[in-house]
Amino acid sequence: MSITAICVLILSGSYQPARAEDERIVIDMPINGQVVHGDLIAQAESLLGEAISRQFSQNANLSTLQVDVVGDRHGEIIPVLTVTVSRAQWQANPQVSSWSRYYSASYALLQRHESEETVAMAPVSSAGSTDASVEDRFWIDQAFDSGRLTGPAAQDYLSDLD
Repeated sequence: MSITAICVLILSGSYQPARAEDERIVIDMPINGQVVHGDLIAQAESLLGEAISRQFSQNANLSTLQVDVVGDRHGEIIPVLTVTVSRAQWQANPQVSSWSRYYSASYALLQRHESEETVAMAPVSSAGSTDASVEDRFWIDQAFDSGRLTGPAAQDYLSDLD
């Protein structure tokens, strides 16, 4: 093509230069069962690395990418880490950890339901002694304080003792 033809294309508006794009995606990482902190981070980083490489290879106009990885435990969404990286940064250093922002509280938030146990108590007879009621109240308080018994369940058990 001659220079004149290129100039005509540009001036006529039929030539459109490639535009740089920014994109944001969210990766939903299902969490089931017990979670080990190192495994959680390794899985999130692996998913991120694959997603970043795929996005940059599939979209030549993509200049900057932000990816959020969220843990999903039965609909409860908790951010695990976020990466914002440009194509040039990723090409220079394709290590997720170099560009990541880690949410340190995520692991603790994901763990808070794992230690819950179903607590069953033997029924307390209304003819029970005062010592048994005091013992049972202590046990209920202890179970509530340790997180093994929810507030409403503890209240139900305490109501049964009265």
